[in-house]
Amino acid sequence: MKVHFQEFKNEIDTLVEFLTSDTWEFYGTPNPKPERIRASYENNYYTGDDCKTFWIISEDDIKVGTLRVYDLEDGDPLFDIRILSKCKGMGIGTIAVNWLVAYVFNNYSDKDRIEANTRQDNYAMRCVFHKCGFVKEAHHRKAWVGQDGIPYDAIGYGITKEDWQSGKVTPLNWNDFKC
Repeated sequence: MKVHFQEFKNEIDTLVEFLTSDTWEFYGTPNPKPERIRASYENNYYTGDDCKTFWIISEDDIKVGTLRVYDLEDGDPLFDIRILSKCKGMGIGTIAVNWLVAYVFNNYSDKDRIEANTRQDNYAMRCVFHKCGFVKEAHHRKAWVGQDGIPYDAIGYGITKEDWQSGKVTPLNWNDFKC
């Protein structure tokens, strides 16, 4: 599927409709309430100097996802991505993450890496990270409590500008010391 990206511009009603139209299984709040979305918007969760949100739009001009990047002013940027359930498995995640990495590294010269986190059981997202050149950098046991109350492992990934520019992946040495 071909997609393009459009920066979110004060379309709060459209965002509320989009985010309440599906269940976001791997998020702390899988079914956000309109009031919470509006409050987050008022607190610059979606737009501002430190963050940007983009619509992921299909070739039919239908909004199929959102891509939010944050911590743009200090530290390493992080992001979250939401793709409608009916559009998953079409390669949109890989296209969107590759686009986001290029966007950050091309527009923020002070950024040398991008981070992301997901639950261990979010295999589709973990595959996207792998396809996009991200490296597993952390494994936090039972650190992500799901809506079901079950603690899941949280997995941290990162990509460096150097790896992105070279098209190579620098693996981590997980066994770098011995006792």
